[in-house]
Amino acid sequence: MAHYGSYGDDILGDDSGFEGLTEIIGDDSGADFIGELEGDLVDGDEFVAGDDQSGDDIIGAAKRQGRRQQRQAAAKQALLRKRVAAGALLRTLPPRSAREFVIGLGSTALLGLSSANISVQPQVIFRPERIVIPSNLAADFLITDVKVGKNSQLVSPGAIPAVVFVENAFGVRLKMDTAQIAQFITISVTNQNGASRNFQGAIIGPAVE
Repeated sequence: MAHYGSYGDDILGDDSGFEGLTEIIGDDSGADFIGELEGDLVDGDEFVAGDDQSGDDIIGAAKRQGRRQQRQAAAKQALLRKRVAAGALLRTLPPRSAREFVIGLGSTALLGLSSANISVQPQVIFRPERIVIPSNLAADFLITDVKVGKNSQLVSPGAIPAVVFVENAFGVRLKMDTAQIAQFITISVTNQNGASRNFQGAIIGPAVE
């Protein structure tokens, strides 16, 4: 069994050699497939009977060797098709660790009464659970959308005052969609002040790897 990495897909089965040949030949579909192949390959002209000439013996042996190799190749292909059909080639491995992470939203300058989309890309599987916006600037901003990938995390359109998510707020822990590795998390914000303001913030949530 080949094993790749610690999280993802594990390849099952041994594709080297012909250890599964007996299983396929004993299977009805495999036997039919090989029987049809033999029927196409074998005819009366291929066998030399009662002839002691060494040349004919060599030709007959070469033909038999060729037929044997083709039957083995056909059996191996049938085995692989059977494994794929049974879904036995891949097994999902569980994550090895889970931790609470934080990802920063940086600092974005917005002109007065303007809007911006602020995107971040986690480098591990990450589920946003809390948005934190500093209380000293939250009064100037509205949160108009939060997306994980293409999916909005709001139940309906409508701006949310950024003060809902200040650092000392209670009851604002959410359970958003899980962001896969390098998938965008996007927060849309509007500066409701007539003067330029810098938006800053962070997102906290569990991550696995």
